[in-house]
Amino acid sequence: MNLLAGERFFVASYTIAAAYAGWLLRTLGATVEHTTALDPEGIGAFLGQGATFVREPGLDVAESSVLITDVSVDAATRHRLGALGERACVIWITPWGLDNTWSDRPETDLVLQGAGGWMASTGDPDREPLGPPGGQCRFVGGLYAAVAALSRFARDGDRATSPGLIDIPIVEAVAATTIYDSVAFQYYGRLRGRSGNRYSYAQSTIVTLPCKDGHIGIHASLHSQWVRLAALVGHPELIDDPRFASPAQRSRNVAALDEYLLPWLLERTRTEAYGELQRKRIPASSHPDVAEVLESPHLRSRGAWAEVTTPRGMNLRVPGGPVRVQASGGNAPPHREPVQPWRDGRLRVVDLSMGWAGPLVSHVLAAFGADVIKVEGPNRFDWWRGSRPPGDDLSLALHERSHVFNPVNRGKRGITLNLATARGAELARQLIGTADVVVENFRTGVIENLGLGFESLSAMNPGLIMLRQPGFGSSGPEGSYLAFGNTIEGMSGLTSLVGYQDGPPAMMSNAFGDPVSGLIGTAAVLAALAARERDGRGRLLECAQLEGFLPLVSEALIDFQTTGQVPARRGNARTGHGPSGAFPCRGDDCWVAIEVADDAQWAELARRIDEPWALDKGFAQSAEREAGRQDLEAKLEAWTVARSREEVVSACVAAGVPVGPVNNEADLLSFEPLATSGFWVGEERPIVGFHLYPSLPIRFSGGRSQQHACPAPLLGQHTADVLVAMGVAAAELPELIAGGVIGKPPAG
Repeated sequence: MNLLAGERFFVASYTIAAAYAGWLLRTLGATVEHTTALDPEGIGAFLGQGATFVREPGLDVAESSVLITDVSVDAATRHRLGALGERACVIWITPWGLDNTWSDRPETDLVLQGAGGWMASTGDPDREPLGPPGGQCRFVGGLYAAVAALSRFARDGDRATSPGLIDIPIVEAVAATTIYDSVAFQYYGRLRGRSGNRYSYAQSTIVTLPCKDGHIGIHASLHSQWVRLAALVGHPELIDDPRFASPAQRSRNVAALDEYLLPWLLERTRTEAYGELQRKRIPASSHPDVAEVLESPHLRSRGAWAEVTTPRGMNLRVPGGPVRVQASGGNAPPHREPVQPWRDGRLRVVDLSMGWAGPLVSHVLAAFGADVIKVEGPNRFDWWRGSRPPGDDLSLALHERSHVFNPVNRGKRGITLNLATARGAELARQLIGTADVVVENFRTGVIENLGLGFESLSAMNPGLIMLRQPGFGSSGPEGSYLAFGNTIEGMSGLTSLVGYQDGPPAMMSNAFGDPVSGLIGTAAVLAALAARERDGRGRLLECAQLEGFLPLVSEALIDFQTTGQVPARRGNARTGHGPSGAFPCRGDDCWVAIEVADDAQWAELARRIDEPWALDKGFAQSAEREAGRQDLEAKLEAWTVARSREEVVSACVAAGVPVGPVNNEADLLSFEPLATSGFWVGEERPIVGFHLYPSLPIRFSGGRSQQHACPAPLLGQHTADVLVAMGVAAAELPELIAGGVIGKPPAG
């Protein structure tokens, strides 16, 4: 991989976050001078490939260089990196951001995941919220840092590195990947809550259920998938059953629904059920554990693994690079002359994708100034607008009220084209013929059947960069299988790791595979733009979503290989840290995440609690607290539940103990590190009105520079303007509507 050949980055990593950013840039072909404090016998063996291992990574780089670091925030480091930002580009991954009262507070992965919003809707409604068991929040922070490092390649004209200090707050990165629950709260006025084995109360057919030898995930989000699921389990009549006629009705009757699903599942193993579901084009996960992931025939066939050797001679299998260049175009200069319908001086992006992963790529590019035109079918529009079962009332304009579509499509123009018609495909080709980038996530073979494959498009536009994001890749025994974000999360092994100690595997609340795939796809496109600057060639990029997600479970993959033990589900317990978990406070479903990292922290907290159980010398040492974890955490829970969340947080902060609220979607809107930083941006949109939307967790010097200049488009809002600018006669538009080539927004 040489997309970033000639580009140089400096990385000083103290945690996973900066190390992962450096690893990703290295896999894309950059020269990365990396010093790290990570363990070379553990996660450092993977993320620190090519690095120098030191206790205190240095922070000095030459003028005009790019430094990525996650060094702790304190006054001295602020001064040092602030001064360095006068002559170099410093990308600082921080826990809470640099300019709020939380900035210098201690934190852990668990605390950040709770405060950022991942935990509140994960788990059972009558039990504590759950977080993932590793540093996933830092991986996401590292992803945004890598994207920020490459953002200059989305600019038109001068792409020189600019000095400055760029802040990547991890708590914002978590909040930005919560599947827009805070927007849903504003739209609908209700909290999502925890829904046990269901993804949400509104999604009864995205579910983890038992089968003959474990558990399996069914991810039938769309109406067509529900129809196929009912037929597969032998009950096609359920489609006409009033109990299951709509998602809302199915959600009210989940016990009855399971009476039809469970008998079919309990007759089959995970592997059998997974294969049958996928062959019927129903997204599903067999929920492999990390040992099974490492032995996956599909991943092996695709060469998804790399081998590393630790300094002590341990051979480890680790994830390989997540981006593949499948083809290159001819040599051609990038578009520079103004041409309609594109805005002058902008990167030109055609977005053919649906859902979250693909649209997130173009959303980020739009934030960096790209001109993005989103193409949807007039009737088969982006399913993130909402899956419409037969009989849906079009007058309600539900397709314009989607709390997920509207945030991720901000900053784009939108047109309708029926690509299955000759004229629609012809117009799409014309539009793409003057574009820089096209993003698509059709299933394998569809785009080629429409006459819009890379070979055809690059023949007329040699500089075109095309990104495709298949769930499992375009080859291998599972290459034709379908995936949503939940599917990727499950097949990576993460779902097997999340859950209560005595319970089944649990889905996270954010379809986690989708935003990770979107950010990796963004980095890939930016790297391909850098390569095009060098050689003038367009490229066909493939970012298989499963392979891109594997680094986020690398801690568990390495742990299994070094210990021989498959990691068990442990709720919110963290090895060597105790007490740790989500503890209830006074109020309705009000929780706080606490993670005591060492004996000194516990001694300080015990002194402030000032009760005999806390001061008991039997809890003074870490090993003793681990042995008595259940008793200790029950006593701590009795203490926290009698107090407000603010009181508990204040006591922990005074003791120097990592702590944070377990914020739900309403809490996030007023949580200080988000509310005072400009993370939430107010915007007026037709149909739904004024609401707050999340921005990117990338704070450039002088503030946020994202340019989402307009709300998400109404369906077909810009069709006429764009097509006329392309040379279509205004008189032809009614004929195109009558012929089903384009459309107007549905009635209402």
